[in-house]
Amino acid sequence: MIKNKDLREHYNNVYTTGSADYYTFSSYEESLEILACLNELNGKKVLEIGCGEGALASMLTDAGGDVTAVDYSKKVIEIAESRYNLDRLQFICDDYRNLSSNYNVVVLQGVLEHFDDPFGTLDWIINNLLSKDGYVVTSSPSFINPRGYVWMTLQLLFNVPMSLSDLHFLCPFDFEEYCDKNNYQLTYNSSNQSWGNGKGMMIDFNKRLRNALRDANMDNSNVDNLLEWLNKAKNYSVEDSHTGANVIYRISLANNV
Repeated sequence: MIKNKDLREHYNNVYTTGSADYYTFSSYEESLEILACLNELNGKKVLEIGCGEGALASMLTDAGGDVTAVDYSKKVIEIAESRYNLDRLQFICDDYRNLSSNYNVVVLQGVLEHFDDPFGTLDWIINNLLSKDGYVVTSSPSFINPRGYVWMTLQLLFNVPMSLSDLHFLCPFDFEEYCDKNNYQLTYNSSNQSWGNGKGMMIDFNKRLRNALRDANMDNSNVDNLLEWLNKAKNYSVEDSHTGANVIYRISLANNV
């Protein structure tokens, strides 16, 4: 079974060869939704865990935060430091568990699903890194959409992985159960509707489905037939706060806003 530690070399290779060839779409729309979840950041201490190449960290800094951005990939931190040289922004190559400060806001963009124990990780972050009046904003791919139904059918019924790095497949109901159990306040919204059920889904599946079936030594000769059907069926789906390809969650103590 793949563990989070096994992904370090994977991401070093991704960023060494060039991330543009690895990711299907830009994370910009998702980043904007994350920023929309935040209160006024002026004077606030912000931690981004799994900062990647630093784009969101720079946006958090521009929004007024005093930002610490951490990632365990040495290569990606080198890229981030070469791109962004901003006051109030510090990049660190380390394990987030080695940090000791309390932050007003902790942000994770597309990171939680890569941890061995996502909600155990959230517990640790809240108990060790978050100030008492702080909150966490985290985003993950969601599968309550046509893209997700195809993905999870292949994953759960046929053990055909559609991702080489996602260790878990998180959805709003997982976060609702976690927050109900801990008496945390939860709000969320989704982004990337096209990717969940639109033109973006078709572009993504046109590459990803063929590759996943091929890598599993399964017949992929009927992918065109499925894509033709999905292209027609997508026009009948309803979009709401759940159905985007990514969902952004804001988690705080129940007595906080």
